[in-house]
Amino acid sequence: MKKIFYLSFFFILSANLFAAYLPLRYENVNYEENIKTVILTQANSIERFPAIDLNSNQQLHLYFDDLMPESDNYQYTFIHCSAAWQRSNLRQNEYLKGNFFENIQNYSFSKATFQVYTHYDVFFPTYEMKPSVSGNYLMVVYRNFDENDIILSRRFMVVEDKFVIEPSPKIATNPDVRFSSQEIDFMVNLGESRIPNPMLDIKATIMQNLRWDNAIFDLKPRFINGKYLDYNYETGNVFLGGNDFRYFDTRSLRFLSFNVRRKYMEDNLKNVVLNNDAPRNLMPYIQTIDFNGKIVIDNRDNGVRGEIEGDYAKVHFTYISDKQAHDVYVFGELTNWQMKSEFKMEWNEKFQQYELAVMLKQAYFNYYVVTDNPEGTASLKETEGNFSNTENDYHIMIYHKNQFMQYDELLGTIYCNSVKR
Repeated sequence: MKKIFYLSFFFILSANLFAAYLPLRYENVNYEENIKTVILTQANSIERFPAIDLNSNQQLHLYFDDLMPESDNYQYTFIHCSAAWQRSNLRQNEYLKGNFFENIQNYSFSKATFQVYTHYDVFFPTYEMKPSVSGNYLMVVYRNFDENDIILSRRFMVVEDKFVIEPSPKIATNPDVRFSSQEIDFMVNLGESRIPNPMLDIKATIMQNLRWDNAIFDLKPRFINGKYLDYNYETGNVFLGGNDFRYFDTRSLRFLSFNVRRKYMEDNLKNVVLNNDAPRNLMPYIQTIDFNGKIVIDNRDNGVRGEIEGDYAKVHFTYISDKQAHDVYVFGELTNWQMKSEFKMEWNEKFQQYELAVMLKQAYFNYYVVTDNPEGTASLKETEGNFSNTENDYHIMIYHKNQFMQYDELLGTIYCNSVKR
């Protein structure tokens, strides 16, 4: 019996010694190709803003699939971060109550699907491990108690509401970008908080459609009038408006649905061929109802629980356009708002079009077609266009530098919409 134990320990140790660990990035990342469909929401809701109030019973819900037929041994922990999403100076015992890690115990195996997978879900924080200070946090999921064997990471926030934020979204006032951009003005009421130097110690972050890739960081107040901070800018708080999102629906793999023109079976895998896409940047803006880039997991064929009865299908995208000067990608929540290599479209010289085939779970999808600009970020200029009257969601976060413990505390958040003012 001892010999079996030592042999098992030797193999686990050997695997850990020779594992090709990837460095931790303080952003939303899937570190393994078999980890798919990672969604972070507020508990019992489809609301995606990943924030909870400090010292409350509020929870977030993380769920994801591992395209493996058996379960794995996963744990998770939290890392406190600065307003700029770097590891803060706090030690774990200074920002966590209770344990320093938790096990992911809830998992289910896929049911009646061609693609087998194991579905995991976790509600956090728990009574056993809770953040004790406000600010930005990174949730890190890892395997077999080895914090270097990282599976995925996700950003979330803990808010201590002390400030009152009054947003005023509008079409950009700068005439140079008036027809393409939106301006997010706002006021911050410090209330009873005593902030000796708000110009240095207060930082604002603005997010558009819950995207971190184009978020505005470290925005300083333009004016200070007693307890009021004024963020009425003409340049520093401006976002390109973008366009309403393209969409398609694979919640049924039996019948045709929105923007799907063909479905077929090949090699024990469903294939879904979408209607052809084309550039919209030179077309007039036409308002459509969208979900601002997000996806909704569901199975409408015969499933009750889409999270474990939803199948995976190979989805075929086609983008008809002249060959672009830059690379072309499918982009949205389905790509973690990142230009990923697996979502890069390939140029088909014969048919003069861009093509992509990628595995996706049954869902209702929003997406963009984007190009990479010289700065390495996603550009809609050549593909979707930018319009100042596009409907977009915005979130504003206000951070304060805690001088005693030298960390960025999050003291206020607010949601606003570019159209529903």
